[in-house]
Amino acid sequence: MTRRSVAVVPFGARSSDPRAGAWGRQIARRLVDRFADHGSLELKPVFLIAMPEAASDAGYLVFGSTPDTSLAAQYGASLGSTHALVGLLRANGDDRALDATLVDVSASAAIATLAWPIASGALPEAETALATWLATSLAADIPAAAPAMTEPAYVAILEAMDEEVNATLLAASDPNGAGEARARAAARYLEAVRSDPGSTVAEERLLVLAAESLERGDEAAFVELLEDLTAILPKSWRGHYLLGELRHLTGNPSGAVVAFEHADALHRLRDADSVRLAELYVDAGAEASARSRLRRIGPESAEYAHAQDMLGILAARQGDLDAALGAFERAADSGAKDGAVLTRLAQVLAVKGDVAGTIARYREAMALGAPVDARLGLARALAAAGEHDAAAAELDALLRIEPRGETAAHARRLLVGLRRRDLEERLEHAGRAAVGGSDVELADARTELEQVIAAEPDLWEAHFAIGLIARRRGDAVGAERALTRVLDLWPEQPDALHELGVALLMAERTDEAIRMLDRAARLRPEDAGYVADAGFAQLRAGNLPAARERLALASELDAADPITQAYLNELARVEAMAGRPN
Repeated sequence: MTRRSVAVVPFGARSSDPRAGAWGRQIARRLVDRFADHGSLELKPVFLIAMPEAASDAGYLVFGSTPDTSLAAQYGASLGSTHALVGLLRANGDDRALDATLVDVSASAAIATLAWPIASGALPEAETALATWLATSLAADIPAAAPAMTEPAYVAILEAMDEEVNATLLAASDPNGAGEARARAAARYLEAVRSDPGSTVAEERLLVLAAESLERGDEAAFVELLEDLTAILPKSWRGHYLLGELRHLTGNPSGAVVAFEHADALHRLRDADSVRLAELYVDAGAEASARSRLRRIGPESAEYAHAQDMLGILAARQGDLDAALGAFERAADSGAKDGAVLTRLAQVLAVKGDVAGTIARYREAMALGAPVDARLGLARALAAAGEHDAAAAELDALLRIEPRGETAAHARRLLVGLRRRDLEERLEHAGRAAVGGSDVELADARTELEQVIAAEPDLWEAHFAIGLIARRRGDAVGAERALTRVLDLWPEQPDALHELGVALLMAERTDEAIRMLDRAARLRPEDAGYVADAGFAQLRAGNLPAARERLALASELDAADPITQAYLNELARVEAMAGRPN
């Protein structure tokens, strides 16, 4: 049988209720969806555009229409359809009905009409009656019945669907308006679930909107909605699962764990999700629960290597090198090779003193494209084995690949130790003087450091020591120059960032100091002194809430530190002068 097509014009509405327009439009849309998989009928939605009278005017979308038979036939012809369908929803108090007309496009004539009275609470039945009438009028099979629902839930779904259309239309020109329309849609879907907890349609659409938020980056807007959804539908495993995703992405690992555990109790998580759940347990500080999760993943799983790798990391953190070694070996030998896993295995072997095994595993890791720190580890192992030339060759190769950063800094220092032990000893001696030497010793230390730099200009430690000497002498310009050179060589060196921040603060360059000290504190979050200095810089800038936040944290880290307490006392004095409670 030839598959016939029906152009469905968005239904109009005649009602004192402003919501009726959305009901009519979305009943037409739902009718199209009901016939989506029909064997002999294809329903095509008609999108009507009102064209401007003048070229300078904008067109606009017509949201609902009840054209006459001739115009409906033209709409159908424009879509290549054999038939067209128009409708009108009438809703005035208790007088409610759905009228529809089926038009033969070629004859430009009506061939069937429907006038379906809608009793109180029976609006969902009108959609079913419409679908049955349309199929019967065209001698086609009646589509499957839609899930039953109450009228309040049905109305909320229609209105939510209409808000989704609004969001789509506003997306390009008014992103904020689109977001507000999505929020209204989600709220109406949630209301539909409240009205009728058995309404799977509303649950499904709300979950789709929440899932799409992962791509848009507005996950926070849907956390509370899904919390409400899962409270109404505690057996919605997909609701719990998606809530876990959203909580994780919005910085709530403990809440994410709870949601994923609920999901797992209702529907066993995939192994990949179990690994992610274990990672969340680690983030939440529950490493024992993480290990328990990971041990359930067997060798037959594609996630086995990942699980064993994580178990190895957790064991290494605990200092259980034997358990770490066993886990990393199982991960490395489980199938797909991973350079990062082999690097961690080599590191454990190095700590256990297995030099030959360390060298072999590092070389395997490098063959698989492991990061450059694997080459640094290999060089250290070769040096420990007495193969100094081979170690130096690896370090030279590393510095050609990555000349800046922490790994490069460690490589240069090791290379100096291999090739110029005398220079390394002079650097260490001068560095100790820079930190704690007398004023007389500082001059000699600076001279020695300048000689070291002349021989090895890229040793960050030498430039850092010169910066310390300059700061101790009150030479802010010299300190800034030396410490800036350190950051050229190692951009995230926390000690250099901190010292430069202090120097800038002394020079009254407060905004620059804040940036440096905050970066240093982020890199050393457990160092009370670094956090306190970052807070003091905020205090100097007059940012009192930011200062209190940092100084309170520093006091939690080390309540006995006298400098932190002095900063807090000064903050309290400034707050009192500003008339603000601490």
